[in-house]
Amino acid sequence: MISIHLFVSKQNLLKLCCCFILAVAIQISSNAFSAERESAKTLIIHYSRSGKTKLISETLANNISADILEIKDSKDRSGLWGFIISGLDAFRHVHTPIAPEKLDLTPYSVVIIATPIWSWNVSTPIHTLFERNRFDGKKLILLTTANIHIMKYEQFGEEAPFIKRYLKDYLRDKRKAAVSEVIRAGGDFIGHYHFETQAKTDDQLIDQTLQCIEYVKEKLS
Repeated sequence: MISIHLFVSKQNLLKLCCCFILAVAIQISSNAFSAERESAKTLIIHYSRSGKTKLISETLANNISADILEIKDSKDRSGLWGFIISGLDAFRHVHTPIAPEKLDLTPYSVVIIATPIWSWNVSTPIHTLFERNRFDGKKLILLTTANIHIMKYEQFGEEAPFIKRYLKDYLRDKRKAAVSEVIRAGGDFIGHYHFETQAKTDDQLIDQTLQCIEYVKEKLS
């Protein structure tokens, strides 16, 4: 009876040891995962003239626990005249005074850059941002906003009228140019998501941003 009891006790002790080792392994794995998540911090950088890109950026940041940084432009771009000037500046690829001008991206491994499209280029403040900063070692996602969808003319083939074929090629080249600008600034470019904003209410833009979250998560997985 004593030997049987000792055998059972040894079995229980072995089970307890195994459970303890398993619990420690799970805790270590959990801590490592938490540390990795903590180190993989995300920053959303945005510029917004009308407020739409800002709304999208803030909604996204709140839903993916990202930090957010707004780029300020010292130039007054409000109203119709501001809209015209902004388009001309982007067309001429000029720069503009921005704040902050130099960024410390050390804490971040992922940077999402949100910008309106002006004259089918990234906005002048974001163009300046790319010119004056490097994003080496960061995963980069570009978010763009415009009144129409950048893929609007992709549906037209060779039988389409000349103007539609021209616009398809023109916008395709502009998309490539925007991506090239991101790539030249360094980093690992992993995705581009576009928002069509014309006549959209704030609630509609928020709904579209919630759809974008799945795209972002997929790119980061």
